Amino acid sequence: MNLPVEFKEKMKKFLGDEWEDFLYCYENNKYQALRFNVLKKGLDSSKYEAVLNRLGIREVTPVDWAVNGYYYDEETARPGKHPYHEIGLYYIQEPSAMSAASLLEPRPGMRVLDLCAAPGGKSTQLASYLGQKGLLVSNEINNSRCRILSSNIERMGVRNAVVTNEDSGSLAEHFPGFFHAVLVDAPCSGEGMFRKNPEAMNEWSPEQVLVCAKRQYEIICNASAMLMPGGDMVYSTCTFSQEENEDLIEKFLSEHQDYTLVEQKRIMPHKVHGEGHFVAKLHREGVLNFDKADASCICASNNDSVKKSEKNQKSEKDKKSGKDKSSKVKASKGSLSMDMEKALDEFLSDVVSEDMAQWIKTGRLELFGEQLYRLPDVDINLRGIHVLRAGLHIGEFKKNRFEPSFALALTLEKSDVKKYVELPCEDMRTLGYFNGQSIIFDGDEIDPKLKGWCLFGIDGFSAGWGKIANGQMKNHYPKGLRRNLA
Repeated sequence: MNLPVEFKEKMKKFLGDEWEDFLYCYENNKYQALRFNVLKKGLDSSKYEAVLNRLGIREVTPVDWAVNGYYYDEETARPGKHPYHEIGLYYIQEPSAMSAASLLEPRPGMRVLDLCAAPGGKSTQLASYLGQKGLLVSNEINNSRCRILSSNIERMGVRNAVVTNEDSGSLAEHFPGFFHAVLVDAPCSGEGMFRKNPEAMNEWSPEQVLVCAKRQYEIICNASAMLMPGGDMVYSTCTFSQEENEDLIEKFLSEHQDYTLVEQKRIMPHKVHGEGHFVAKLHREGVLNFDKADASCICASNNDSVKKSEKNQKSEKDKKSGKDKSSKVKASKGSLSMDMEKALDEFLSDVVSEDMAQWIKTGRLELFGEQLYRLPDVDINLRGIHVLRAGLHIGEFKKNRFEPSFALALTLEKSDVKKYVELPCEDMRTLGYFNGQSIIFDGDEIDPKLKGWCLFGIDGFSAGWGKIANGQMKNHYPKGLRRNLA
């Protein structure tokens, strides 16, 4: 690879005798991995090997530092073009990137923040630790990347996540001392990704490294203000730069006496099967008392808008270039009309199980326009911040009827519904489903009396909704997600 000259000189000095081994690794193939989604109903470790084999992955090799992570060979497997990927059985993630969430390792019921969360690999991994309990706030400052983040949260069936589109300073004002655990995967100079993404080399320069370090320090300081005493914070980058890694952590600790370093490590591509990564775990002094934590804690500001400080306005201004303010949804509670209540009740009684209907109805339901969400079971004030996803999207009201969401479908399993049909992943009709095609069932495949909304499954895993009449299922897979998997 045509590595930048100044980068080579810097790394040669830093690595010493390891320089030749480091340089040689750029001539080798990069490593690919996927991480199984433990939130997917019906999926457990006993099925991992069978799923990998169906993807064409014969050597089942785990990622040492990540539970549920496995390597695959890009030459023999294309897991990104498979029905299992579309329905959230796994997340394709660079193996070294799995280290940060593994190090933070939050517990079910915690309030967790992923501050720089797009595209969603680390957020969905954090969600797997929470097990649908507690709260995950996944934030991304860039609007277009935030939408990708929200889509991945949806695909992986996360119920307890709030996706926000804010700068770190605004969140720090809104959530002081609110979270039990915080992950800061800071935007960086990307040196560790040169092998995987050669285009990153074109944006690299010694000056850019310093720009990144300055921005990262502002972000980690804002993040620290949102961590409650006794909590843990993990800082990570995908760069080798000491200015953005060890030097930054040293500076942070010198100016934040209530923090201590728990663990710090580098993942180097010439030593492990993964790209370059840096992770550091910090602990804030105090007693967390998580088991007795006030789960109904409401963040400090209850204003309809949160005023930013002039400092944050100036320092974050340039980073918002991809952010369309007019497209943000401000959380404002709306009550269901009688017609809405009736439409929702009709759907729930006709389609889902009594237990699932009860779970939906007893939750904190919130209207965003005509869209209905069930908020996480933790009080959180969303007024005044830009929200793209406020928990689990249940569905949409259209005149006098209710249409269930794709997000709801992916969190369900056969036992959660009264109406369910399925096909094997090898069936050509299954591939057609992801391309928007209707499905015609043979006479003996489904109950001929079956009609209306129905959960469609693939090999026992939920895939989306359909509407059945006369043995044919009308496709309700989201139009924006449709693709040809053949």
